[in-house]
Parts: sequence; structure tokens; C-alpha cells
Amino acid sequence: MSTEDPRTESTTPRNEAAPQAIAAASRLGWPMVVRGILGVAFGIVTVFWPRDSSNPLQLSLPTDVVDHLAIGYLILFALALVFQAVRSPLNVRTAIFGQAVIAIPAIVFLFLADQPAELRAALSIWALLHGALEFWAYRQLRSQPMASDFLIASGVHVLLGIILVFGDGMEALSILGFTGAATLIAGVIFIIGGYSRLSKGRQLAKLGALPEQIDSPAEAADPTDAAPSGAADAADDANPSDAADTSDPADAADTSNPADAAGEADRTTEAADSADSGDPDDPDTDTPVKKEP
Repeated sequence: MSTEDPRTESTTPRNEAAPQAIAAASRLGWPMVVRGILGVAFGIVTVFWPRDSSNPLQLSLPTDVVDHLAIGYLILFALALVFQAVRSPLNVRTAIFGQAVIAIPAIVFLFLADQPAELRAALSIWALLHGALEFWAYRQLRSQPMASDFLIASGVHVLLGIILVFGDGMEALSILGFTGAATLIAGVIFIIGGYSRLSKGRQLAKLGALPEQIDSPAEAADPTDAAPSGAADAADDANPSDAADTSDPADAADTSNPADAAGEADRTTEAADSADSGDPDDPDTDTPVKKEP
């Protein structure tokens, strides 16, 4: 009966993210925090706008006031998106820049909006397009930890767009309230996600495992991806064709030809005979010296 302990190998947990992926995610920490603070501030102003039934002026809000509030938010939001795009991996920058670009026509339409229906149309289209691009960013960042933050933000904006599309009887204040609620939810998610990314990045920095530069997820790939290329180089070094060149069968055939071998043997025998039949006076020869009487 064997008393040996079973062999066990330490394996890395599957849910543990690679340092490269965490480093790439930590670069998005501050942009996400900035976006979150902006969304929370706008949401608090709009959601908790004073609504007193005793004061009819607080039950409605002029369309131009809502336009100016939304325009101010979208301008700051676009600047925050540019900041995020600069610090994002290369494969996701198109989606982030796209979110900043679609804010431009939304701002233009808000400047031209005079009726709640026009305001609702501008914000609903912006919300749907922004949600679609946010979902694209999530698809590109799935390999990073906590990528679900972008998925939640995408769902919130898409839901806002659907509510505004079917909200035929909404007034300006109601439109502003739903928009502020969506930005508030997304802002809280981004603040939490950004802070978590920064915390993980600081932990890696303390351990000395934080890579110096991460530009794309391709750089955060598994180091074993480079093994096939090294194996190919080793295979090239041990190519059988090189061995074939050093041991050519034709050369072996030339050296193993019976006729050539026989001729070489004859030449060796003749050389030996000539050595034995040397000059009798030579002291090194074995031929006896015949003395004359």
C-alpha cells in the first residue's frame, strides 16, 4: 500500500484576471469616475427638481430651460467621452469616439427644439444610438474585468430611448426627469466601476506586477501565445533537410563503391611492396646483404 501523498499542482483560479487585463481596465478608471460624477450631478438636479402641487409653476417647465440643461450636460458628457477614448484600448476607441460624435447632432436638434415633442425626439434618438455604441464598447471589452458596467449603461440608455419614443403625452419636465434618472443610474455604476478599477490598479502597482504600457488587449494576451512561434523556430533549426545535406547519399555511395575500394587497396599494397624492396644498402631495409668473396 503506497503511503505517498497524491501529487497536486497549484492552479490559478479561472476567475482571476491577468495583470495585463487589470492594467488595461485601470486606465479607464478616471474617465469612468468623471462620467459618473457628471451623470450623478445632472440626475440629482433633474430628478429632484422641486415639484409642488400647490405651485402650478413647478408642475411644468419651459422647453427652452430643458433644452439648455440637456445641451450643457451633453457638451460636458462629450468632453468626458473624448477623455475616455484617449485612454481606451485601440479596438474600442471607435465606439467611444462615436458616442462623443452623436452628441453633436443631438445638441443641434436641442437648439432647434421648441416643443416637447421635438425635445423628446432629439433625446430619444440620442439615447438609442448611445446605448447601441455602449453595447459595442462592452463587446470589445469583454476580456477585461468588470466589463458589465458598460452593458448596464447600455441597457439603461436603450430603455430611456424606448420610454421617450412611446411617451406621446410627456411634457418637458417629465422628459427631463426620465433623462436625469437614466444618467443618475449610469453615473452610479460608472463611479463604482471606475473606483474598483483604480483600486485594482493600485494593488498591482504595490505588488510590482503592473505592466508599464498597455495599448490594446492584444498585448494583454496569454504569454503562451508566443510558444508556437518558438516551436517553429526550433523546428527550423532541426530541419531534416539540413541533416540530409550533411549526409548526402551520393557521397556515401561514392565512398562505398567496390571498385574504388579495390583500387585503393591495390595502391596500398604496391606502396608496401616498394617499401620492402628498397636499397639493400639502406640500414632500415630487411633485405639481407650479400657479401662477395
